[in-house]
Amino acid sequence: MKYTHWLLVGCLAGSAMMTSTAFAQNIEMRYSTLFGKLKQNAEEGHDDVKIAFYLLDQRDGSVCKIHKGWMQKDKHYEELNIPADNALVVPLDSNLRQANPDVTFVVDDGITCDVSMQVIATSEYGRQISQAQVQSLAPQMDKLLSDLGGMFSKWFMPKVGGVVLHFDQPLQAGISLASGGVAEAQGNKVILKLDALSAGEVVKLPDDVVKVTPWIPKS
Repeated sequence: MKYTHWLLVGCLAGSAMMTSTAFAQNIEMRYSTLFGKLKQNAEEGHDDVKIAFYLLDQRDGSVCKIHKGWMQKDKHYEELNIPADNALVVPLDSNLRQANPDVTFVVDDGITCDVSMQVIATSEYGRQISQAQVQSLAPQMDKLLSDLGGMFSKWFMPKVGGVVLHFDQPLQAGISLASGGVAEAQGNKVILKLDALSAGEVVKLPDDVVKVTPWIPKS
């Protein structure tokens, strides 16, 4: 099992494992694996964005459905709430960090799920998003990515240039912009580049957005 996000490569390798039953498999990791990064969500300066962990299907990058999750340390057991977007969510607590329980998530058998750490917007946007909202998200995403990456990230990582809109199903066509241009659909994703949006523009979307992540131009 590998980690797909570049910030995780090397620093978390080997911290998760898979065991299998007849119809499901368990993804197992330690509490500290998640706590070490998720604690950044409590820091100031990025109120509209946060870090989230997902399990992504290695075949197509879709989010693996989590059927159940729990934490366990010796005889102590606590079931976890699984959100609608199937993010890996644990309570953030310094006492739990010291205890460092095992964390288990149950997914379908027969697939390989890779752990992915993502920076995402915290708000729900439904079927529209404005230029002002994208402009507000970009510097907050920059700050959180910079905090995660450390000093070298601040020096070398390009600035966030827009957002990626994620939809539940692939789109049949791109999204029209006020400038006359089109933000092309790439499966179930659309990139909205900040410099392609007109001041005050509100972009109408064909379906509800399920997740908004940073778009970073290739250097």
